[in-house]
Amino acid sequence: MVQSWKSFAIGALAMLVMIITAYMLFSGTEKRAAIPEKGVEDTEDYSNKVTITPLPALRIVRGTEVPFEGKIELRQAIAGQAAQDITIVNFQATGEHADKSVIMIVWENGEVEKVYPGTKNKKFSPGRRAVKISVIGYSMHERPIFRDASRKGTLTWEIHYEPVN
Repeated sequence: MVQSWKSFAIGALAMLVMIITAYMLFSGTEKRAAIPEKGVEDTEDYSNKVTITPLPALRIVRGTEVPFEGKIELRQAIAGQAAQDITIVNFQATGEHADKSVIMIVWENGEVEKVYPGTKNKKFSPGRRAVKISVIGYSMHERPIFRDASRKGTLTWEIHYEPVN
């Protein structure tokens, strides 16, 4: 029992010495960091050197797995009078004859441009302005003699643009 008491006392004393040493080391660095060094002065005015330019307002119109049957035209709301700097991030369509689905963009000059499914990251020139953007879905079972029959389909799209007032 005497042997175990001595080991315990030596261990406790060693831990006490380590704690006191660590406290002295860390408390000394805090005091040194708080004292400013002499000879280093920052008198330069930085308020005129930094210019912050705001980014243009980016708008996003999207639809994820939007179900439809037959033919459908979904007109997208445009903030402002027109949209410029248009990017079609993704356009996918599923259904029978879904390859006939389109994103139709009507430009300011009256020109119509169509974008078909499977398109990703298509950028249009920043100078062109669109006045109307529509997503048109098509899913039909086409018959040569009888009337075409509507089928279920889905549309997924994401369009980024900058509004023009």
